[in-house]
Amino acid sequence: MMRNKVLMICAVSAMLLTGCTQSHILAGGGPAEPVFETQQGIVLDWTQIGNDMDEEFVDNKEYPMALSVNYSMDPKEKKFDLNLIVKAGTTPEEAVTFANAAVRYLNDVAADQDFSFEKSSETSYGGFFKDYDLHLIVMPDYTMKEKQYWLVDMDIPKGSDEKIVPKEGAVVMETTAADDTEDADETEAEDETEAEQTQASK
Repeated sequence: MMRNKVLMICAVSAMLLTGCTQSHILAGGGPAEPVFETQQGIVLDWTQIGNDMDEEFVDNKEYPMALSVNYSMDPKEKKFDLNLIVKAGTTPEEAVTFANAAVRYLNDVAADQDFSFEKSSETSYGGFFKDYDLHLIVMPDYTMKEKQYWLVDMDIPKGSDEKIVPKEGAVVMETTAADDTEDADETEAEDETEAEQTQASK
């Protein structure tokens, strides 16, 4: 019996030494373990990243100006376009706050999938933007052809961590009566929900 155990251990050791992959090892039904070392050839799941971005910024009280996050990427040229859509009436300062958070968050969710990317910090946009040039735009909704209303429009070379600043001469787009009514309705609905939750907890 002891001899059989020794032979089995030797056989397993031989498999490992000859490069048996994790998927082969797990085929026996063992639990999958997270792998934290740098991997080669990882393809980022941009659908998941997009969902994470929407969940973080859309309908979030911390970023009341945010409407949507849009992006496109050219892996061959190592270029990344990030377009952030905000509500009319958003100030340049609010646009910069949103942009700073969005750029760093995008890097960090990418780093969650590919551990070779370093996380962002107060002074760095992170490892993804050390590899990709960033073209960043923050604009109110429906102003694609009206650049005078764009609040941020700048190129950030990869690895530069260039500070995000408002577009020079940016014009704050005035809100309409419809926008004001919509914001008031949203606030009223939120207040009603909070009141209902408070009442239910009593």
